[in-house]
Amino acid sequence: MTPEQRKLALRLIAHPPRGSKLAAAKKFGVDLTLLLENLSLTPTERARKLSNGAKSLEALRLAGERHRSKK
Repeated sequence: MTPEQRKLALRLIAHPPRGSKLAAAKKFGVDLTLLLENLSLTPTERARKLSNGAKSLEALRLAGERHRSKK
């Protein structure tokens, strides 16, 4: 994403066109800055981020199981 594209995206996020899907998403409470952050990553970086998140959730799940089994 070029600096110009990023500026435009930030402007659209801050002031989405009335009646647009961006405006509806913002009104619904979607954090549009997260979308922008992910769009600035390469597909490989996004896949790595997703994989790391899945590993973290799995570690949390296993920790919960260990904690519950001690009771």
